[in-house]
Amino acid sequence: MSDDLDLGDAAEYILAERPKLDEDDVWAVLNELGVPPQKGGDDMAVALLAATHPHIPAKRVRLVLKEWRAYASIAVEDDWELD
Repeated sequence: MSDDLDLGDAAEYILAERPKLDEDDVWAVLNELGVPPQKGGDDMAVALLAATHPHIPAKRVRLVLKEWRAYASIAVEDDWELD
């Protein structure tokens, strides 16, 4: 995954895909991690978020991570534009 992903675009994508997610929770996950964790890194990411943002349930963190990876996979395509 590239660390050149724009967090604003990622948040916009995630919230468009999952409009019932709380925007503050999405931003907490994105800002805390900076980049989506590598495959197999979800447990560590969930543990970190549990320590720093205990109000965000693990299930919600995992959902944000899933959508963030989906965004990352399409954002690297040459013809991808969020506009």
